[in-house]
Amino acid sequence: MNYSKVSKVSLFSMLLGICLAFDTVAQQQVNDNFSDEDYQKFVAINQSMVPMQAEVEAKMVGILEEKGMEVPRFQELMQAQRQGNIMDATDDPDEITIFNQAGQEIMKIQQESQQQLQDHITDSGMEIQKFQEMSIAYNQSPKVKEKVDELMAKQNQ
Repeated sequence: MNYSKVSKVSLFSMLLGICLAFDTVAQQQVNDNFSDEDYQKFVAINQSMVPMQAEVEAKMVGILEEKGMEVPRFQELMQAQRQGNIMDATDDPDEITIFNQAGQEIMKIQQESQQQLQDHITDSGMEIQKFQEMSIAYNQSPKVKEKVDELMAKQNQ
C-alpha cells in the first residue's frame, strides 16, 4: 500500500479510534481545543505508530494469503456480513469457512495490537482519552485537521 504520511495519520487514527471504543467517545461533542503540546504529542505518536500499523497490516494480509483469500474479497465479505447478508455475497460454504477462520485470526491480532497501541500512547505521555478525542477531532474538525497536517508537513521536510 502506498499512503502518504498524512494519510497514514488519518487512517491509523481512524483505526485506533474504532479499536478504542470509538462510538462511546463519538457520542460526545467534538473537542477541538487542544494545546500546542497536545498537537506535538499527537503528531509524534502517530508518526511513531506508522511502523507498528504496517506490521499489523502485514500480519493480517499474511493470514489472508495463508487462507488463499484476497484482501478485496475479504473486505467485500466483511461488508456483506456487517449488512447481514453474507449469503448474498457468496453461497460457497468453503469460502464462508475460510472467511470466518481468517476473520477470527485477524480479530485476535487486532486485540493484541490494541493493547500495544494503548501502551505506546501512554508511554509517550498522552492519555488514551485525549488521543481518542484528538483522533475524532482530526476526522471531524477542519481546525484540528489543518493544524495536524501542518505539523506533519513541517516534520516531514
